[in-house]
Formats: sequence, structure tokens, C-alpha cells
Amino acid sequence: MPYDDLPYYHMMNHYPFLWTSLMWVLVVIVVAYLIYRLIKSEKILILGINPRSTEDILIERYAKGELTRDQFMQIKRDIKPDDT
Repeated sequence: MPYDDLPYYHMMNHYPFLWTSLMWVLVVIVVAYLIYRLIKSEKILILGINPRSTEDILIERYAKGELTRDQFMQIKRDIKPDDT
């Protein structure tokens, strides 16, 4: 065969199942890592968990005009933890 003089050819030729299996293991690991990074980056929400804080929601509602300034200030005081 023309590739008989290559040192790695015989290894690849005798163990095709091993190399195919290793390739698929690598593919599964890469896909699992990408899914893990996607979940950790909070670009998708899992099980309806909202990563926003209550203060973020309050500011958003005030910006939309759903709350008056007095309501905003009162709620902000209510949700802020006591420093005593």
C-alpha cells in the first residue's frame, strides 16, 4: 500500500473503532461544555427562574411609567435591607 511507510497509518488502520469512539466522546464533551456555558451565562432561563434582582424589576417598572416617583421611592425603601 502507498501509506505503509507512514508511522501512524498502521495504528489508525488497526483501531478504527477506538478512534471513532474517541471522536464521539470528544464531540459529546464539547457539546456538554457548550450547553453548560450557555446555562451559566444566563442567556436562557431554565425552569422559569428569573435572574433579575427585585431592584432591577422595580427600576424597569418605574422606567415604563407603571409607578409614580413616590411609589418607586416607597418600594425601594421597603425592599432595601436594614443596615442596623
